[in-house]
Amino acid sequence: MDTLTVKEIKSLIENRNGICLSIYVPTFVSGKEVEQNQIRFKNLVRKAEEQLKANGMRPNEIAHLIEPLNKYVNDSMFWKYQSHGLAIFRTKDDFQSYRLPLNFKELAVVTDRFHVKPLLPLFNSDGQYYLLAFSKGRIRLLQGSRFGASEIDLSGIPKNLQEALKFDVYSKELQFQTGTPRHGAKRDAIFFGGGSNEPDEKNELLLYFQQVDKGLHEYLKESKAPLVLAGVDYLIPIYKEANKYTQLADKHMSGNPDLLSPQELHEKAWELVKPIFYEEQSKALEKFNQLSGSHSKLASLEIAEIISAALSKRIELLFVSNDLQVWGKFNSKTLQAEIHDSQSEGDEDLLDFAAVHTLINGGTVYPMPHKKVPRQRPAAAIFRF
Repeated sequence: MDTLTVKEIKSLIENRNGICLSIYVPTFVSGKEVEQNQIRFKNLVRKAEEQLKANGMRPNEIAHLIEPLNKYVNDSMFWKYQSHGLAIFRTKDDFQSYRLPLNFKELAVVTDRFHVKPLLPLFNSDGQYYLLAFSKGRIRLLQGSRFGASEIDLSGIPKNLQEALKFDVYSKELQFQTGTPRHGAKRDAIFFGGGSNEPDEKNELLLYFQQVDKGLHEYLKESKAPLVLAGVDYLIPIYKEANKYTQLADKHMSGNPDLLSPQELHEKAWELVKPIFYEEQSKALEKFNQLSGSHSKLASLEIAEIISAALSKRIELLFVSNDLQVWGKFNSKTLQAEIHDSQSEGDEDLLDFAAVHTLINGGTVYPMPHKKVPRQRPAAAIFRF
């Protein structure tokens, strides 16, 4: 499975090299339904071709854009190893794909920048979490949402305790632990294995988990998602001692996780993190209702005002419809939004525009069904000032 950072999102929206094609496919992970993955994708590629033709693109240019997509259409093995959703981004010079734990709505969008709103649940409190399942013999990191969880391919992290003890950092830690104490201090040397001394298991485990924690920073450093620990009870406090990730969940999963599949791990972890997400979103909605009810200028339902605030880094919280698009143009000089009933040439999804700029400017975005957005409007926002 793939990971996606805010930095990569920013890179995607800043990529305006001509026509940008964005495709989102809900995918099945197992069972006979896996065969539908290729069919869904093929249909979306066909829709994308139709949009490209409508944009006046020449046949040879369309063929160049679609070529890497057609390779996926015909690759049956590729579709057997999916998460819950596949996102693909294509320009004439660039091609990127991500397998993610999100149940996307089928969507193909052709504009002058990538459409990234369906990705935003990965960066807020809409159900994304991480699960670290560990034992002495195995480490697994899973990325999950309310739809399910998939394992992330890890690199730079020891696969087990035995491998951790072979790392160079291990010998450096040994030197530190056996170094000369400060004047007047008295400390016995600590040995972690080898020689005639009995290994100190707790210190071995602590060093093992310190290496794991350090490696995880490459995957979690920009995330605000909770991290759930899964392991036998005596290992949990040792890992917590090594942990530096600020969003560690209070509750953990007890027992040997090596015996559980990703789906089984997800089912147990989701029960622990679900209340966190519902509570945060409920508090945010309550705050909006209070501000809007008091005639405060710190809350708005107007798209033009929301977009302007997103650009000027004023949005603290944004509620945005994830099941519709509002096509149009925004004039950054006049701060006026021109909204169209359907997509016209040069249009972009104004909800996507507002959501992305809120995210990269440090705000929190809550994508949700249209009927759950305050007043059932396309978007609602709380401003910082």
